[in-house]
Amino acid sequence: MIVYSLNCSKGHSFDEWFTSSSDYDTQIKARSLACPTCGDKKVAKGLMAPSVGKSAAAPAPACGAPSCGNMGCPMSGAK
Repeated sequence: MIVYSLNCSKGHSFDEWFTSSSDYDTQIKARSLACPTCGDKKVAKGLMAPSVGKSAAAPAPACGAPSCGNMGCPMSGAK
């Protein structure tokens, strides 16, 4: 299942669930989607933010140095 944020041509926003992205395409072509607020059948996908999971802790430096931080990497010769 996938949820899309949709907008009608009159400016109303709503969410709708689909079994797949092709299910959305099929319903748009058939004009079977309608705005729940005004009934407008001219709807399109709205802007959506990607779903981002929690990030893990930062990985250890590739060189194995215990702490590079902002002090420069002892392996690169930077100070």
